[in-house]
Amino acid sequence: MNLNFNGNELYKGFNLVASIVPSSTIKHVLQGIKFEVVETGFKPVCTIMATDLEVLVKYALPVKEGVGVGSIVLPAVRVNNIFREWAGNEEVLVSFDGSSCVLKSGKGYFKVIGEDASQFPTITITDVKSFIEIDGGIIGDMIGKVAHAASTVRARSTLCGIFVKVEKDEIIMAAADGNRLSMVKRKVENPDGITMSGIATVKCLTFLQRFSSESKGTFKVGIGESQILFLGERGEVVSQLIDGQYPKYEDVIPKDNDKKIEVKRDELLTVVRMASFMTSEGYHVVRFVFKDGRLMLLSKAAEVGEAELEIDASYQGPEFEICFNPEYVLDALKVSDSDTIVIELKDNSSAALFRTGHEQLSVIMPIELK
Repeated sequence: MNLNFNGNELYKGFNLVASIVPSSTIKHVLQGIKFEVVETGFKPVCTIMATDLEVLVKYALPVKEGVGVGSIVLPAVRVNNIFREWAGNEEVLVSFDGSSCVLKSGKGYFKVIGEDASQFPTITITDVKSFIEIDGGIIGDMIGKVAHAASTVRARSTLCGIFVKVEKDEIIMAAADGNRLSMVKRKVENPDGITMSGIATVKCLTFLQRFSSESKGTFKVGIGESQILFLGERGEVVSQLIDGQYPKYEDVIPKDNDKKIEVKRDELLTVVRMASFMTSEGYHVVRFVFKDGRLMLLSKAAEVGEAELEIDASYQGPEFEICFNPEYVLDALKVSDSDTIVIELKDNSSAALFRTGHEQLSVIMPIELK
């Protein structure tokens, strides 16, 4: 089997798929990437795939020309390093027979020992029946707006994922960790009125974010009882869902916050970041003090120092103070696509609502000072 690739296209696809490969595993074959070449009648089609047994990705590599069919599993890290060095080359030749693979480009070549492709595990798609379609750029953008809020505490497994729901003409993504919630929704074409939902792993969706940027165009999205599947022109991503019932995120969103304040997004981002300089690991708190027409940010930590910063705000009323972990606010602001942020508050012990863009919001619990 002999294939000829453009060096940049080969490295770009291989490096993308390699990000799914686990760094350590009991099964050595999982640290490889499977090359599979089939004949379609016109020219060979080459698919590369990787899995960690929870997420499986298949990606179609564009072949300049080729002869033969076959499959092999190549060591992901070693071969990725080779392809990276050859990324600028116009031609990279890949040929394999049995467990031996030869890589050639320019005046150099490598002979790499691979593994039997029949030993490479797969994830069978069992229960995904229905699909909606959405632009890959939109779904990648949605993931970027919520992923930061997912929990990293394994004991809270459902909160370690991202909730995805399709209902009527909307797709919704939400992530929370008990201290904050981020949610975004977008319109989709759903002529069959499909309703489906599930908790996807952060690893799956952050990979899909990269995958959608490489495989541009429309994606089909399907959610079953235990799996979520994304189909694009260049390949597919299938993942096991996190088992369990996701908390009712709608109940977390405040409905009666009566103080609504508008601030410039870039100005707020700057002063929150600067105020965070004067916090410490043991005291990561910034005080937000609202006065007529302005917002003051105050921070102070022993053996570090203190800061006082001010920006314009549309607040009118008696002085009001509330405290936040600045990292939570910064995470929400960094993924905002709006020039203006609307902050909705009730009192200094109730959840604050940050409206950070079109159909996009973050709920952040304040820190109560003792």
